[in-house]
Amino acid sequence: MKGVGGVCGGGPTGEDTCATGTLLPRSSPQNTRSCAMAMKPALIAALGAGLCFWWWGAAVGGTPQLPPPGEAMYREEIRAGLLKHLQYLSVEVGERSIYRPQKLKAAEDYVAREFSALGYPVRRQGFICQRVEVANVIAGNPDPKGYYLLGAHFDTVSGSPGADDNASGVAVLLEVARLSRGLAPPKPWAFVGFTTEEPPVFFTPYMGSRVYARQARKNRENILGMLCLESVGYFREDPDSQQIPLPLKFLGYSTTGNYLGLVGNGRSRPLLGELERALKEGCRLPVATLAVPLGGGLIPETRLSDHANFWDEGFQAVMLTDTAFLRNPNYHTPRDTMDTLDLEAMTELVLGLTHFVSQAGK
Repeated sequence: MKGVGGVCGGGPTGEDTCATGTLLPRSSPQNTRSCAMAMKPALIAALGAGLCFWWWGAAVGGTPQLPPPGEAMYREEIRAGLLKHLQYLSVEVGERSIYRPQKLKAAEDYVAREFSALGYPVRRQGFICQRVEVANVIAGNPDPKGYYLLGAHFDTVSGSPGADDNASGVAVLLEVARLSRGLAPPKPWAFVGFTTEEPPVFFTPYMGSRVYARQARKNRENILGMLCLESVGYFREDPDSQQIPLPLKFLGYSTTGNYLGLVGNGRSRPLLGELERALKEGCRLPVATLAVPLGGGLIPETRLSDHANFWDEGFQAVMLTDTAFLRNPNYHTPRDTMDTLDLEAMTELVLGLTHFVSQAGK
């Protein structure tokens, strides 16, 4: 999750193409965080004006169907996979920003290797940003007639190892892709690791997700729903561990940061509802859902990840998040390390999303 940075030169021209880039000054992580923290007053104002609506639900009742409930071996297997991905991305690679092109490429190659090892057909959607060759990594065979998409960005801001933002999202992505290999879902699925989401590329045409979404629209692909994994590893049971916009405090919402946030726009309400139901059936994480009108244009701070690029192209898209800076004090800092993450909560999310894959579009 990010703020506003510079603008990359040149122009991505779609799949497997290159353009000329222009090198820009480094964007400050502190400035990025300051920009993102503006989200709180915007949400307060929007709620007061009736521009958005919230509903929260604890994921009680229902049991995971895939993998089978009550079998500890599945959870241990998932946990081991999550640890492996987090260790490599946030420790062995560390900062994976556009300013560290070799590190960014290492993360890209890792995602490609993992998808390939699972038996997926893998292709890269390449372009040039800031004189650096970058690429999205796409697994599966997206059916232009209709498919679901699960994605997470693998880059970081400058100066952060990015365990929560966003090695956590990539780890969950890879584990859901692994478990989904044994399924026969009602609709096709594609899994994507997005490059260049963070500043200075954010809010520019050079975000990996923007390149993907624009090319999908150009190709007239029918993306039935896009799920964006954005900072999904920081959960706390401590009282007052969650910041809540002021009006919500008077409505009895929890200040315990133990839930998963789902953010969609008006067009995405059917996907929001379907995903919320599946997560409550398939995992034990409480869920908080936010819908905003008009593609989030009235509340720009709700557009702080890859999902917004799919909104802009007319696709249903939902961001899944631990709420980042509203909960995690390590956001966009060197302290964003894997030892701060909740592997049990991430395991539950993998189970819930695998359940969604198994039944979405029925």
